[in-house]
Amino acid sequence: MTNRLSSSRALIFITGVVVVLTSICLTAPVTELEFDHVWIVLTRDAPERAALERAGLKISPDVNRHDGQGTASVSAEFFNAYIELMWPDPTVSLAPGAERGVEKFKNRMNWRTSGWSPIGIGLHRTGPSTTLPFPTWSIAPDWMPKGTAIEILTAGDDTKSPSFFIEPPVLAVKEEANRKLAENDPKRSKFKHPIGVERVTAIQIIRPKEYQPVAAFTYLENAGIFKVSEGTKWAIEITFDAGRKSQTKDLRPDLPLIIHY
Repeated sequence: MTNRLSSSRALIFITGVVVVLTSICLTAPVTELEFDHVWIVLTRDAPERAALERAGLKISPDVNRHDGQGTASVSAEFFNAYIELMWPDPTVSLAPGAERGVEKFKNRMNWRTSGWSPIGIGLHRTGPSTTLPFPTWSIAPDWMPKGTAIEILTAGDDTKSPSFFIEPPVLAVKEEANRKLAENDPKRSKFKHPIGVERVTAIQIIRPKEYQPVAAFTYLENAGIFKVSEGTKWAIEITFDAGRKSQTKDLRPDLPLIIHY
């Protein structure tokens, strides 16, 4: 009887361990995802860019037109990431069937009154592609290189969350290449900012208290992609160079952005 009881207890214990280990394997964040860039959806031509420039960041003069997607953008670029200011643009072509997508951008643009998040977090993979523990979907608008796609982690019917997505390798930020580019053009480098920042080293999302995080949000938070704090409205905090100068600039209400450097 004692032996049978001990065996039963051992089986229960082992089964419990298997269940725990299985749970960990299913929910543990992957390590091959890395922050790539952040976009903020603003009004046409992003006049709010002036707040970024006053803060000491340089905006690239190039305007990116996202053909087939109906949006355009400008960027402040760093060696390992960039901040993209995006807007729905009626002068940019819109592919048939993409009307719903541009409406989402318009809702994000009107974040002050719509309740939508104006923030998008772009990621790239640093290892082999693995399946995430929640549904994803892909888009391949006309402006992208043929045969590539962006993997979207935020559900298509989600009206509350930031946009989370994974860039294909060809579009991913490559720090080594950016540093070589800066070396070849040191005087006019788009990476030279008046406040002297070079790299994004941490990001934190400020989310409204009433927001209930979806699976992708929680997954990326647990993976260490970003930290989270609560506030009254959506915003993002970006730290450059580990905050070595101990400086902070709050760009609200012009931009839902706080920078530390």
